[in-house]
Amino acid sequence: MNTAYKPSKLLWAAIVLCVLVLIAHELLGTPMVLPPLSAADLPAEVVWLHHFSWHVGSIAIIAMIALFILATKKRDNLLMATVATAMSFGFALLGVSLAIGGDKALWGTPAPYAWCIVAIIGSLGIIRSRRME
Repeated sequence: MNTAYKPSKLLWAAIVLCVLVLIAHELLGTPMVLPPLSAADLPAEVVWLHHFSWHVGSIAIIAMIALFILATKKRDNLLMATVATAMSFGFALLGVSLAIGGDKALWGTPAPYAWCIVAIIGSLGIIRSRRME
């Protein structure tokens, strides 16, 4: 049985959500977070390590987008979506755990929510894509 691979539209939804999160992270989050940090009375190493870490987050999101896109290309690439989904579960767990155990102020940001949604949609997309085989 040689049927064309038709990935779940949920994988595309995960891609779109990741792109939206990336745009929000860089265009909305960067000006809210990095200038006040730079203005704080902190050692330069702390400030610039945070700048570095902030943009590492963006690079990780770009990697997730690429992995989800690869998963839409052929059936054998669903492992790529699994890795991207695992990354989003990790981000979700980090956001929720920091909001619970660190500071409740984090609940006022997208961090605890956005990655939970991507993780759920990515998981459902993988399951549905496998069922379409």
